Amino acid sequence: MKLLLFDIDGTLLHANGSGRQAIEQALSDVFDQPISTEGVTFSGRTDPGIMRDILTQNGVAATTSNIARAIGAYESLVLETGDPNDVTLIPGVPPLLDRLSSRSDVMLALLTGNIRSTAFWKLKAVGLDPHFSFGAFGSDDGERRNLPPVAVRRAKKHTGHTFVGSDVVIIGDTQHDIQCGRGIGAFSVGVCTGSYSRNDLSSYNPNVLFDTLQDTDAFIDQVLGG
Repeated sequence: MKLLLFDIDGTLLHANGSGRQAIEQALSDVFDQPISTEGVTFSGRTDPGIMRDILTQNGVAATTSNIARAIGAYESLVLETGDPNDVTLIPGVPPLLDRLSSRSDVMLALLTGNIRSTAFWKLKAVGLDPHFSFGAFGSDDGERRNLPPVAVRRAKKHTGHTFVGSDVVIIGDTQHDIQCGRGIGAFSVGVCTGSYSRNDLSSYNPNVLFDTLQDTDAFIDQVLGG
């Protein structure tokens, strides 16, 4: 059995800048000063890491308490007032997940820097939430390299199966997705549907690299062996 761990933003869907806007609004309100996210990289990073950099850049102490306040304010804003229309599917994703979900030799899960609640809010906005029941999230650990073991432990609880080495497949659109599973020997799949080009991602030597996820047969052949 294979454990397929999907990133969310840039891999399954696009939030189209709504995340930055929500963070700026939420943090400006909670810290009572204008907050800008300009120059802070979001792609492939965890929400705690992103918040730490935003706070530091805006002259707010990036303490554990302040990072938690920032995440809490952002979470509340998204869950209470977020517009699902801001989120769009990446072409090819629904048929791929439908096909994978029908297989008995595959378990689908998430590996994302989003905190759990906003991860599932985004997935629900585009109808992908039924495909995923668990995963590893930025709310579990602020360091992405620590998330694959979390996902593996949860997968064992769900399936009773121990996933090791290349049984674990991590699919994502950034170098962070490609690199984070190397500590457990995971199989990496890069996809050029985010902000990184084929040249960018190929330099990190993923096991497989796709321009898009629109060719379901190619994904199954190259990742699952048919």
